[in-house]
Amino acid sequence: MEPNLLGLLLPEPTARDNKYSRGTVCLVTGSDDYPGAALLGIAGAQGTSVGFVRYVGPRRVSDLVLLSHPEVVVCDSTESAGPAQAWVLGSGIGVERGVIQGQVQNLKAAFASATVAVIDAAALDLVGETATPANAHYLLTPHQGEICRLLNRLDSGSFIHPEKLDDRELAVEATLKAARLSGHAVLLKGAITTIAQPDGRFIEVGPNSSRLATAGTGDVLAGIIGGIAAQNPLVAQANWLDIARLAVELHSAAAEIANQQGTVTASTVASAVSQAISRRFHR
Repeated sequence: MEPNLLGLLLPEPTARDNKYSRGTVCLVTGSDDYPGAALLGIAGAQGTSVGFVRYVGPRRVSDLVLLSHPEVVVCDSTESAGPAQAWVLGSGIGVERGVIQGQVQNLKAAFASATVAVIDAAALDLVGETATPANAHYLLTPHQGEICRLLNRLDSGSFIHPEKLDDRELAVEATLKAARLSGHAVLLKGAITTIAQPDGRFIEVGPNSSRLATAGTGDVLAGIIGGIAAQNPLVAQANWLDIARLAVELHSAAAEIANQQGTVTASTVASAVSQAISRRFHR
């Protein structure tokens, strides 16, 4: 898709629109240990002007969400969350530590029903281990260490060390392999972001803003992707490349805007997403 046409993925609302027609995204993220992941992902999603945001998580995190984002609908289980066109799963949840069991169960329940989802952080450990719908179309969003862990689990005959992925060719190879083995699209985060479909199509996006090298920006990116996907679920089901590319470019632009305005943190990046959209599409 041509750069200007990417704006079609973020349509302006019309008189006929309502909160449901503009897409619903549900986040199963955050924990008592890492509540910020939920807040950052929600802020990233809201920056895309998605119509409705739901949140599933523990009471303490839900209370913090409502303090910062009172328009979000919160609940403590996936089963009671209600429908969503896209899901964001895994940020800030410690599956490998055997903690936050309620959230782990919520993740598994979301995997069982979600057809469009962004799979981040701890949820990556459930890929290939948890049943998903036959028509599931997920985007996995690992960093270098996470994609190596994923590949080493899915292909026990090989071993890849994260430092090897500093090589661009190896990064592309690893992303393509992860997409093929998992059966889902993969976005390998980095200064140059590689995005691949299971059918072998891939793109590279960047160089991205170096200002993104700060804690929590990956949570914001997951939220941005989820917000765009909720407004374009059929596009996500057919091809994640355009949605992911737009999200990465807006994420980078938001970091540069935040830098112009002061200190760059994940929170200031999330706050600048709507400005990045306005500047790019002259709204």
